[in-house]
Amino acid sequence: MIGQSQCQAVLQKALSHAHVDQAEAYLTVQNLELTRFAGNIIHQNVSHTNAQLHIRAVVGRRQGRATTNDITGEGIQRAVEQAQENALLMPEDPHFNGLPSPGTPPKVHVYDEDTGACSPESRARVVAAACRQAEAQGLEASGFYRTGIQETAVLSTQGAQGYHAATFAGFLMTVMSDTSAGWSKGGSWRISDIDPQALAEEAIGKALNGRDPRTIEPGEYTVVLDPYAVDDMLGSLSLYGMGAQSVQEGRSWMNASMGRQAMSPLVSIWDDGAALDGWPVPFDAEGVPRQRTDIVKDGVVGSPVHNSYTAGKEGRESTGHQAGFTGGPMATNLFMRPGHSSMDEIIGSTLSGLYITRFHYTRLVHNRDCVMTGMTRDGTFMIEDGQLSYPVKNLRFTQSYVEAMAGVDAVGSQRKLVLNEGGFATMVPALRIQGFKFTGVTV
Repeated sequence: MIGQSQCQAVLQKALSHAHVDQAEAYLTVQNLELTRFAGNIIHQNVSHTNAQLHIRAVVGRRQGRATTNDITGEGIQRAVEQAQENALLMPEDPHFNGLPSPGTPPKVHVYDEDTGACSPESRARVVAAACRQAEAQGLEASGFYRTGIQETAVLSTQGAQGYHAATFAGFLMTVMSDTSAGWSKGGSWRISDIDPQALAEEAIGKALNGRDPRTIEPGEYTVVLDPYAVDDMLGSLSLYGMGAQSVQEGRSWMNASMGRQAMSPLVSIWDDGAALDGWPVPFDAEGVPRQRTDIVKDGVVGSPVHNSYTAGKEGRESTGHQAGFTGGPMATNLFMRPGHSSMDEIIGSTLSGLYITRFHYTRLVHNRDCVMTGMTRDGTFMIEDGQLSYPVKNLRFTQSYVEAMAGVDAVGSQRKLVLNEGGFATMVPALRIQGFKFTGVTV
């Protein structure tokens, strides 16, 4: 962590070298501490620090970009000069209206001292306890325990100015027997929110109960999805269509759905970069404050998220969703409205179906309706007469996630925060979905 004053000094230095119509400097600094384990032992502890400075130079309607992790005076100057040279090489873009002039972003305090100061010894003690739990059951555990600090800062000639520091922590565990596996994951900006012992018990329990799975025939099943699987669904819906660029280019699942009832009335999804029960980032890479945006409300599909470029094409304001230095706008702080039933109640009211812990290796088949293919993994069980009756071998599915959300008939009352790589976070409940399509059995 280099602190707010040093971040601002780097950004100001960058703009001092800019001799163009407009310029923007965006800085990210990350300190990552990671303890990895496999075979019930710690095999790696790493500490990694990196700073990345991103420069955007504007000449008329031309934009040039450059990125460096050399934030010495010479490194900053070279990056700015490169961005300016790149701008002169680019053709004019008639849709580019210049850099935004955003308002002041809100202050969101999500820096936790205990998380930022967590030592390798502290992580090792937690990992050792989890591994002993697995070993006592004759199982092998692998995974990681990570903690870190992320700083984000932006400054532009058009008045954008912001600084945000956040801590993060995550514990992931896979537990395996000869014929089964269990999985769990926890994350937060506050390390005290994570219960590694409970996560270890969750993964161990699924591995023990999942031994000797049976083969079942592919087909349509009622499914009860753990929040881990719901996280995958929201991530795919975001990646393949919640951003305005994909909508404007006609390749989003939202193109045929905006303004109509495309999902179950039980489904409401929104993005909120300032909500403390997620992993907040209050402004985007352009310095624009993130606005809460309703993607789906009571099953009715709303509007996508915007950056300044896509908003300018429609004569509107950015919603503050330029997630990275390049690429289109993205919804990265997603929430789904909880329901009124516990997981036990959802399973108990299911006469026949499948309980699924998570999805694995999901890939896009078709943009329209966000048709995805993937596999179940790490704990798939048959439900009969309101009980988990026996484990089943993993299945491959090919399913529209939009259609799946239309088939939701029960939503869990408890939500789980899932932190993913790249700062993508979801706060999601369990779901029950009717008519989920499975196309094959994995070996």
